[in-house]
Order: sequence, then C-alpha cells, then structure tokens
Amino acid sequence: MISLRTSRHAALLLAALGSVLLAACGSDQKGSDKDTSAAPASSRPEPELITPTRPVRNPLMDAYFGELHLHTAYSLDAYIFGNTMNDPFTAYRFAKGEEVALPTGIAKRIRKPLDFAAVTDHSEALGEYEICTNPAQDNYDSDTCVGIRNFKMQTFQQLFSGMAVTPPARLADICGEGGSECLNAIAPPWQRIQQAANENYQPGKFTSFVAYEFSANAPEGQGGMMHRNVIFRSDSVPDTVFSAFEGTGEDLQVWLEQNCTDDCQVLTIPHNPNFYWGRLYWGKNSDGSEWTDEQVERRTRYDRLVEIMQIKGNSECQTGIMTTDEECNFETVFQPCPEGENAGCSNEYAMVRNGLKLGLQQQAENGINPFKQGFAGGTDNHNGTPSDTAENDFEGHYANNDGTPEVRLGLKANPTAEAMGMSGDDDPTRLYNPGAITGVWAESNTREDIWDALYRKETFATSGTRIKVRMFAGFELPDDLYQQENWVSTAYASGVPQGGDLGSATEGQAPNLVVWAQRDPDSAPLAKMQIIKGWRSADNELHEMTYDVACSGGASPDPATHRCPDNGATVDLNDCTISTDKGASELAATWQDPQFNAGEHAFYYARVLENPVCRWSMYDAKKAGVEHPADLPKTIRERAWSSPIWYTPN
Repeated sequence: MISLRTSRHAALLLAALGSVLLAACGSDQKGSDKDTSAAPASSRPEPELITPTRPVRNPLMDAYFGELHLHTAYSLDAYIFGNTMNDPFTAYRFAKGEEVALPTGIAKRIRKPLDFAAVTDHSEALGEYEICTNPAQDNYDSDTCVGIRNFKMQTFQQLFSGMAVTPPARLADICGEGGSECLNAIAPPWQRIQQAANENYQPGKFTSFVAYEFSANAPEGQGGMMHRNVIFRSDSVPDTVFSAFEGTGEDLQVWLEQNCTDDCQVLTIPHNPNFYWGRLYWGKNSDGSEWTDEQVERRTRYDRLVEIMQIKGNSECQTGIMTTDEECNFETVFQPCPEGENAGCSNEYAMVRNGLKLGLQQQAENGINPFKQGFAGGTDNHNGTPSDTAENDFEGHYANNDGTPEVRLGLKANPTAEAMGMSGDDDPTRLYNPGAITGVWAESNTREDIWDALYRKETFATSGTRIKVRMFAGFELPDDLYQQENWVSTAYASGVPQGGDLGSATEGQAPNLVVWAQRDPDSAPLAKMQIIKGWRSADNELHEMTYDVACSGGASPDPATHRCPDNGATVDLNDCTISTDKGASELAATWQDPQFNAGEHAFYYARVLENPVCRWSMYDAKKAGVEHPADLPKTIRERAWSSPIWYTPN
C-alpha cells in the first residue's frame, strides 16, 4: 500500500517550538518584594543558588542539525594551507551564527545556526602544532617549523610523509628522537580543545562535543584515509589523544576501551568510505590482518555510524558497483577500479550500501553484523567553518589553497592536490562539493540526548540542506498511520525508529514502514521519497531494490517500475532560479515490502530527493566569468538519507 500526504504535523511542530521556547526562556530564578539589603548580616536569608534550567525534553523527539567533522588551525595541514586564525573557539562561534572571516579574508556567516557541533582536529599533529606556533617551545625555530609558518607545501609533504611509512614515524626535527617532545606538547592544545567545547556548551540551545579525528592512512604507502572521528559524550575524556603514530584503527578502539572508562563514553565514526580504498568493508582489519572476535565486537560497539557524505564525495552507492540505481551517481569522486587495482578508485567495498549488504552476509554466517551503521554527514572543512554547505557561496575547504573559483573549477592547479601527488587529470578536488550535515532525533538539545541519539543511530544525513526525514517500521503499524495526528507516538509504541532492529516475523507477517519528510524552506521543494531495501537470499546472494514510495504533485509510482513520474521542475541556468510551482513541502507514506520473506536478513532506509538546483560549480563559473566545465554537472538534486532499520530472522 502506498499513500501520500503533503501537509500535516502542525500540532507536533507547535509543541516542539513551545519546548524550544521554554528551554530558551525558562529560569529557576524567583523574585521577592521584600527588601533585605539593610538587614543585619546574621538575619539576612541565604542567597538562593541559581542552577541552569534543564531543557524541556520531548519524548517524541525533535530534529537537530549539526557538524561532526571539522578542522581548525589546530590541524597542522589546515594551518599550512593558510588557516592560522580560525581555532576551535572561532569555529563554535560560527556554528552559533556569528560572522567569521575565512583565511582568504572573505566574511562568512552560516545561513542558520547549528544545534550541535564537534571540532575534530587531527590527533596526529597536535603536539607539532604546539611546538611550531609557540615561541616558548624548544624546537620552535627548527627548519620544519619555519617552513610550516611560511606555508611551504614542501614542508607539508615532509611532515606527512611519516604517515606513509609502516609504522608511521614523527619528524625528529620537531619531535626529537622517538617523538617524545611532540607527545609531551599535546596537552596544551588538547586542553584548549576541551575548553572551547565546554565554554560554548549551552544546554537547550547549542551542544558542543569534545572530539578529535584519528587520521591513519592505508599501509604500503597507498594513501587513502583510514580515519575515524572520535566523539565523547561529556567532558569526562582521556588526558591525551590516540593517533596513527601509536597504532591502527583497531588499536584506537582498544585504547579507548582502556582509557575511556567510568563516566567517559565515546563513539567512533569512520571517514567517508570512498577514500578508504575499500578497507572499511572488506571483512578484515585495516592492515589486512584477519579479524578476531574481540575486534569485531569492538567495531560494533564503537563504529555506530558511518559518514555517508562529505566534501570529498558521496559514499552511499555508485552505479555499476553492485547496483544499477540511477540516483547513485551523485557527487561521485572516483571511477570504478580497473582490474587488479584498489587505490585511488572505487571498488565493491568502498560504498556504504554495499557495506550494509555485506554486513547481512556477516550476520548470517557469523552471528554478528560488524557493519550495522547509522548515517552521519560532515564537511571535513579545513577553514574552521562548520556546516558551511550552501551551493551558492561555496569557498572551498583548503583555506588559501582553493580559495578562488579558478582553482576549484580546475582551471588552475590546486597546491594541496599537487602536494598529495594528485595533479592534472588525476586531481579529484574539482569533483568535491560543499559537504553534508548530520541530523538526529533527540529528546532535547543536550550532550547526553544528542550523543545518545547518535549512539542508538536515530540519525539522518543530508547533502547540505536542512531536510528532515523520519522512518519507523513495525508489524503492528496500521496502514493509515501516516494520516494520524498521533502517528509518532503510535510508531514508537508499536514499532522501531531508524537505526533500530526489527524482531523476527511470524508466518504471514510483513512489516509496515511509515516515512515522513519535510523540505528545507531555504532550498528546493521535495520531488520524491524512496525506500532502499537490501537483503540476503537463502542461496547467499546479496540483492537490493529501490522503491519510490511518495511522489510530489499528487502522482503515484508506476507499479511496474516503482518510479515516480518526473514532476517537471526546472532550473534557469542564466540566474539559477528554480520552479516555484513544482514539488512538495512535505511527503509521507505507509509502505509494505511486496517481496518480504520472513526468513531473509534485510535492511531498509529512506532517501528523499529535492527538485534540482544549480551546483556550486555553476555559481563559480559565473563568478569567474568562464564557461562551465563540460564534464561537471551543472545542477544537482540535494537529498537526505535516514539511518537503516534492520530485519533479522530467528
């Protein structure tokens, strides 16, 4: 059954708004008409202790938007690229809506303040940053530090060349033999990172997490990015950070298990898998060694989410690599791998949807799914400007190195790409995009509630706009649930939300999925809503299917193709104006899987597509006064993805 609704939720939205206003305006302060200022000290009443008002919590959850992958001047690569001023304190001000100057001098302000953010500076060079920017440090005047302060890209190559060897090694010029001086210098910047997060935390209004990025590369000098963003639940965190100089991603999780204890809680989010060179989902450790049961268990406990999209591309899926889905080739950076190659290209282990399917196979064969991950989105921006994702004013993310339209369009060389050995036709940076955003459904805007939503995977990701998407599944959900005003409370009572697990079905049962989406009023209307299913059949084959379940304009999906008709929305490339009479502000549907088999492992997630808009490159071409590059798309369809719901038979 498929149904459609285009306007509802007024009561719930008003209730949510009321909760926010109460959280923002409420106070425990009490006034008094009695003047006690002249009373003797011994008879004066004790001053009343004023404690912060706890935000009103909504058990039906509200949507909050945030950034979970952001670099500031404390990341030494960002510093060398020219971002010397935008530190973690500045980044949080930007997230809360203040105007900030980019390294190029351009003033930027986010379109809407964020609800939460985490600064994730690289753990690998915090000590090096402190030594090279603090004149009181012994090796401040070393040749390498002088090169860093003069933004020498050759120094960038030297600094990170130590990451390309096995095992990675710090530069003795800065760190001394054995790296001890850099290890000892980590404490001051790590403390300031914590200070920035704690000073900017405003429960009920803005949540800032203590965090960092672990940034290992693939071994054997293949490059790649075996990175994980490490997000702590509170200000109870280890005294130092773990970096790739100390071990692999698997070692990171052992270290967290040993050092994040008692009140410390943490999760890890693998970096966009398209840059993992397939090593996230290949069924082995990142160094190629075989898993142990303990390593798989840690992976399921810590890797709760995966970054489905960021500036360096979309990692949902890629047409021709275990899929024929025509919507997959969205902001794709790498081409499919030629036979015998697995670095600098896309293989079957490089995409999130494939990882979800491979996880079903692991579950069926070994009893545990190491790839049961919800979805997050980020930027990986190195300008210190979290969730600066608008297409119409994209200013790059490598500070001064891609601060002009000509560099971003590939008309001039990108110094960062050249330093990384990616130049000319091998330079993928012209295929980058402004980045993505993470959304959560949480009881309130506090560290505890936002982090808990991340941990239970009740999340969604967008390609940069503020689309809201929500999904539930259950065997007792009524067919008309999407039409009921109390649909959310019924769905929680009788089903599971995105990120959840469905228990085994009884004979003749099939789950109903109820899905809902709301447009970003500052972006294009919604075109359609889809459900993607992946499953493992009894013969151990992996399958997937994409179903359009709600179409704009009152249309219905074709029963044979499962696709909505095109709604006719257009973009005027002369001025980038879009259709105003096409598309929907809200979509909803109740859907039942027509091919459900109670004995097959499966997952479902929702994908929502907007009407087309001009891509950033179209705006840049106009700024530069040049023809748009023929090999780049002129328009895109912004989108959102809900975290999956998994079905596991007995």
